Amino acid sequence: MDIHDEADAKREMVRDVMDAVMSGTVGSIARLLAPSAVFSNRSNAGIIDAPWFSRMEGEFKLTGEEEAKAFLGEMLKRANYISYEERGVVVEDEQAACLCNWTRRDERNGSLVTGTTMYWFVFNSDLKIRSIETIGSIHSVIPATHQEPAA
Repeated sequence: MDIHDEADAKREMVRDVMDAVMSGTVGSIARLLAPSAVFSNRSNAGIIDAPWFSRMEGEFKLTGEEEAKAFLGEMLKRANYISYEERGVVVEDEQAACLCNWTRRDERNGSLVTGTTMYWFVFNSDLKIRSIETIGSIHSVIPATHQEPAA
């Protein structure tokens, strides 16, 4: 496989992962992860008291496809994005990066939350994802308006 084909394959893998994460559908992305892949999540959510975002923060080492499916399934259950926009994918050597703007609804109180997440991917030599690191930034929280029922 030449370098352009390999870069295109990595770009397609990144887009598959991004589409799965943002749409909330696992699909078959677990097969893209190398055994012992590491998934690392961080955000600035603590500054606005948003526990729904920080529940999956930290570093998670996935020991195989079944564990990856379970982790991704749990993560995607918590993903409730209304909209998202990929802002570009850059692939260089064994790494890739993608920026994504998004809007989601807080399941606790209905507030709209907008933000950006930066994703970094590292691939191994057999075109499997060895690690994914994300850093999310929340831009705004728009409280839900509650209508009082008419008397």
